[in-house]
Amino acid sequence: MTQAVSATLAEFVATCRWEALPDSARAAAQRTLLNAVALGIGASRHPAVVTALGVLRDLGTPPESAVLGRSDRLGVTTAPLVNGTAMHVQDYDDTHLRTVVHPGPPIVPAVLAAAAHAEATGADAMAALVAGVEVALRVGNGVCPEHFDLGWHLTGTAGHIGAAAAASRAFGLDPDSTRVALALGATQAAGLTAANGSMTKGFHPGKAAADGVEAALLAQQGYTGPAEPIEGRRGFANVASPRADFTEMVTGLGQVWEIVGNAIKPYACGIVSHAAIDAAVALRGELGGEDVEKAEIRIPKVVLEVMGIEDPADGLQSKFSVAHCVTIGLLDGDGAPPQFSDERAQAPDVVNLRRRVIAVVDDSVAKGAAHLRLETARGRVLEREVRHATASAERPMTEERLERKVRGLVEPVLGEEGFQGVLARCARLPEAAGLADLLAAATGEGRSG
Repeated sequence: MTQAVSATLAEFVATCRWEALPDSARAAAQRTLLNAVALGIGASRHPAVVTALGVLRDLGTPPESAVLGRSDRLGVTTAPLVNGTAMHVQDYDDTHLRTVVHPGPPIVPAVLAAAAHAEATGADAMAALVAGVEVALRVGNGVCPEHFDLGWHLTGTAGHIGAAAAASRAFGLDPDSTRVALALGATQAAGLTAANGSMTKGFHPGKAAADGVEAALLAQQGYTGPAEPIEGRRGFANVASPRADFTEMVTGLGQVWEIVGNAIKPYACGIVSHAAIDAAVALRGELGGEDVEKAEIRIPKVVLEVMGIEDPADGLQSKFSVAHCVTIGLLDGDGAPPQFSDERAQAPDVVNLRRRVIAVVDDSVAKGAAHLRLETARGRVLEREVRHATASAERPMTEERLERKVRGLVEPVLGEEGFQGVLARCARLPEAAGLADLLAAATGEGRSG
């Protein structure tokens, strides 16, 4: 007999309380919030964000919800689309390592808009964040890896269901209404990995966040939906995956916290290539300025499947090129957004070295690992193996590195004062009466000078 997944998840969402969560889940939630808000601010001038904002503004949506990093305001169901796009378009977000879901971009924008609209407390907003992330990741656990292998982008699919859960908790819906919101999220769940390397990929979590808020609002007003939108014979899991494990979705719910496994990315590209960048950055110091004649990166099969663009035409495509990742690691010693800009993707020094990088699939290289071998112009051979990439479970991002990342995203847009304000108000949100102070800091409202 199929487990009552939808009803169980809905009950969990409606009863999730911030004060009842373990310290590990609360710490992970605060890192997820800070990272996502910083990403939204940092990408607030990206062409994909500017375009989406312009279209939605022209449609005349009511100016009631904040757009991060800007003075613009949009509707409660349209601001999340822009903020979610911003949080994901640079591929610099967060990643649940088991499912490769990026939960921050679909969940956090839904929470910010819904909780502000509902005048929820900071603690309720944070509970909504945790509830949404847990639902998205558990649904992902139950349909992976087959769902991903078919070409679905789980950040858009599972993210839709998670965003509906998060908005439902922010609005304070009861379990029955929450189940309807989950149904509305599930019936709209979409996102294709064919979009990798384009603005459309960033649109996936933005649309998930927007649809999640709309789903909760409709459910709040009495909309109806199927009883088993996730586990039913024609529900999300059975339609979108050839295999569904429903026990994965509910076993340990409220006791085992998937959000604790949400990793913060150190590099602005597909996470499967992070070990390759780590290896390149490590060997850069040994090169001593020598030219590289040949670079061979040995990687597991999944890296080339996701990151196989050999000659990226622009910054968005370069995020899915392992050859580019090795190149900027060697040349720049970093993999932040500037290394994946249109300008850097086509820079002569980058193009010249990138053509010397050979990617080789090696079944002996474990998932999450990489082996880089360089031959220099002087005939030297340098090698570096990385078994666990930065931000892996074995090498999680430190608080100091996360703060540096946040500064690098926020300070260019809002200045030092804005950076400090975002840092402090994200940290204090669980004790805040509402979201007003955080959103003021994240939009630059009230800055001196």
